[in-house]
Formats: sequence, structure tokens, C-alpha cells
Amino acid sequence: MTPLSQKISSRIREAGHPLTFAQFMEMALYDPDYGYYMTGGDRCSGENSDSPIGMDGGDYYTAPCLSPFLAKCLARQLQEIDELLEQPTEFTLLEMGPGEGRFMKDVLDEVTRIDPGLCARLSIILVESSPYLRRLQERMLEANSKTAKIMWASNLGVLDDDSLVGMVLSNELVDAFPVHRVRMTSEGLKEIYVNHVGGQFVEQLEAPSTDELSNSLKALDVDLPVGFTTEINLNAVDWMQQVARVLRRGVVVTIDYGHTSQDYVSPVRKDGTLLCYYRHTVATNPYERIGEQDMTAHVNFSSLALVGEQAGLSLTGFTNLMHFFMSLGIDEMVAEYDQESDEVQAVVQLLRPEGMGTTFKVLIQHKGLEVPTLQALRHRPFFEHVLRARARIASHV
Repeated sequence: MTPLSQKISSRIREAGHPLTFAQFMEMALYDPDYGYYMTGGDRCSGENSDSPIGMDGGDYYTAPCLSPFLAKCLARQLQEIDELLEQPTEFTLLEMGPGEGRFMKDVLDEVTRIDPGLCARLSIILVESSPYLRRLQERMLEANSKTAKIMWASNLGVLDDDSLVGMVLSNELVDAFPVHRVRMTSEGLKEIYVNHVGGQFVEQLEAPSTDELSNSLKALDVDLPVGFTTEINLNAVDWMQQVARVLRRGVVVTIDYGHTSQDYVSPVRKDGTLLCYYRHTVATNPYERIGEQDMTAHVNFSSLALVGEQAGLSLTGFTNLMHFFMSLGIDEMVAEYDQESDEVQAVVQLLRPEGMGTTFKVLIQHKGLEVPTLQALRHRPFFEHVLRARARIASHV
């Protein structure tokens, strides 16, 4: 049993009742002493120097790990947003959950190259709660910090209302938020709780811990059939409300893997979307290697769009990563490279229709602007109505 497993077991015993799965996942990922993101788990050397992210040695990899071209495309979209905002004296680029800082480094390097004037007006805010990841970010951005204004914040709550003009960016953030897991039974909606019995963690079904769970399904017009298990990300709701609160004028770009509500509760996902990652191996058991493996759940983009609109963020558009790249001229960017080079082959992997190119989605919202026509949304595989389509599910699973 890992130290974190013992800590979770003690919390259950002292409370006298099981934890919601969201509480369990919160501790597994974010416990200040042993949490996966807070300490680096067993991936780290004695100096806590290794990153959990990457093709070599990490547990998983992200799009920026594969190629800097996501950042190059984003830098061009940044220029267009700067023009829409009439080139403010200070353009704030806020990134939530910057990982090891690689994505922001690539963005800053590209903006410095193509638009020094914009770079001079940039104010970077990195929102990071993990001391371990912040150290990685500081190391990654050491050279950039000599020429760019870079600040850190532990959470959005420390920022003032309507204080930002610019862009709020996140890449593979929301999928790492702790989620509630629910299952529809013949007796109605039940929540999955985690107990510790006989030296093992076990799941048990009880009444939902909050009415927000059933309310969120109603808001999305979702009717789950008996036997269907899914995740509800209330932390994503809180996060989107905070983003709307701090942004005065600008654009929100959310990149992650996930689905519309209609696809999220498709019969093929009758057991939910929760996955664990350890050394690039996918598992479905969250009760192994607690604190030493990553845990994620797919993002419900319909929920993000709905909550955003309720909080004051208008929907700009919705696309996938492949069309995002294509719209921003990825073909022209790679034309100057050897087509057999590692750089181009990495882009090909990002664009694969059967891979990250379609699995990853891009949600763009705006506030304080007329509906902008953004270059990133020139080519779209679907339009905004798919985010609002009723989630129709087969009557049995």
C-alpha cells in the first residue's frame, strides 16, 4: 500500500463514511504530500527532476510534446486576437495548468520570432497549484523570463474580477479535474463512492452527494438508461465560471480530448471514460498505484459551452485539432521542412483522423467582443448546434 493509499484509508476511517469518487481522485492527484501532480510520484529522481510528461520516461505525452507546431499555430491566432482587441497596451496571456511549461515556451519563442511588438506587450500568467510542476515550469521558461513578463498564480481565485484583457488558454487541463461518477439504476441515479474494506478500496452506490449532479444532466437534456455509468465534472463548471469572472475582454481557448454531450453518453461509453496512465500504459483500475499513476476523464464540451454562456462567455466556435491546424495554415508552415523529417512526421501524427487530430477538440469562447470571425475556425467538421443537440441514448445498454 502506497503512503497515499494509507492516508486515504485513514481519512475514510476517521470520517466514518466513504468518499465520493471525486474526493478520492482529488487526493490521488492533488494531495499536497503524495498527490500525482503535486510530487511527481515515483517518476522522479531523488531531486524530483523528471517530468511526468513525455515520450521517454513519462506516463503520458501531450500535443506540445510531439511537436511545437501547435504553439506556432496558436501564436498566429494570438496575433489575430490582438488585432481584434485593438492591440491593448498590455495583452495578458493566461495559461491554466501549464504542465512542464513546454507549450508556453514554444508560444513565446514563436511570438518573439514573428511579432516582437506583440511580445513586448505580453503579460504571462501561469496558473499552477503544484510546487513540483511550478519548478519544472520555471526551469523550462528560464531563458524566456529574461525578456518576458511572467508571473505565477496558485489559482484563479487570487485574480480580480474583470482584470484580464487577452486570452485564457488551456491544453489538456479539464480532463485532469476530479470527477463525480454516477450510475443509473432501477431506483434512480446513484453516485459511486469509495470505501476501504478488508484492506482494499471498494466501490459502493449511494444517493448522490449533491443535487448538482442530477441538475447537470437535466440542463444538458440527458436521460441515462439503467446500467449506464458516466462522469460529471463539477470542477469544470466552477473553473469556467472563474474564467468568465476574471476575463474582461478577450478569448478563451480550451484544447482537450472529449465529446459533445450527445457523444459523451453514447452506448459505446456505457462504462464511462475514466482512464489511468502509467509509463504510457492505459489502465482502468484507479485503485492501483495510487499517487503514482495519472487519472483522467474525457471532457464534456457541451457542458463547458453551456456553463460559459450562463457565466457571460459567448460561443465563438467549436472544432477539432486537425481542422484547427488546417485553418491556421499548417500546410504552409511545414512546406519549408523536409517532408520526411521528424518535425513533419510529428505533425502528421497530430493530424491523423483516427488519432489526436479528431479526438482532441478546440472550444473557443469570447467576452466583450462582437462575434469574432477567427482564422482558426475557417474549416470546421461540425457547427455549434452539435454542442446543444439532445443526448439521445438507446433504451438499454
